[in-house]
Amino acid sequence: MMIEEFEERTGFYPTQVQYEAIERAYMDFDGDKDAFCKAYKKNADGIAERIQREVNMATFKAQNAQAAEITRRDIEIERLKKELEREQEWKPYEDTHNIAQADYAELAESVPGGAARYMTDAEALDWVCSEFGFDRSKITILHEIDEYEVNRHHQLRRTGKKIDRRPVYCATDYHYIRFNVGRNWWECWNGQLRPFCD
Repeated sequence: MMIEEFEERTGFYPTQVQYEAIERAYMDFDGDKDAFCKAYKKNADGIAERIQREVNMATFKAQNAQAAEITRRDIEIERLKKELEREQEWKPYEDTHNIAQADYAELAESVPGGAARYMTDAEALDWVCSEFGFDRSKITILHEIDEYEVNRHHQLRRTGKKIDRRPVYCATDYHYIRFNVGRNWWECWNGQLRPFCD
């Protein structure tokens, strides 16, 4: 029996999966296509319900198989990502044109109980404007920088972590301020204005 014949006799328009179950039931049915379609419409001896249960079970199994395959693929993708990470040998990176984090940390470590202190944004703005003559309205004081890693192929990436770079003042020749002026990035280190590379 063709699907069109079944649709014409029953007024039911099955999906391909449903029709495959209907076709199997028809092959096991003791009677012709007209008798089968009448039995299906009346659900004689629960034939339509049995077919639908078979379809539901097949759909359930297919969904479970698909979910298992997605899980298997996700596990494999994670395994490959970890393998790639090991192969690339990522390690911390600092641009040598910028002030080293160790130098900044040495200054910042003297803040609690020492001569140094964290500057407010207003104090940092005052210092930058008075020392270098920038337009105050165009300055943005920054408190952190992006952390980077480099791999064995010399490719850089951001780790998503931030590194503390709050403005610190100890003396006129020992301080640090990270700031931007429009699209120009700067850091002030011990009275020297230096471009910041990111």
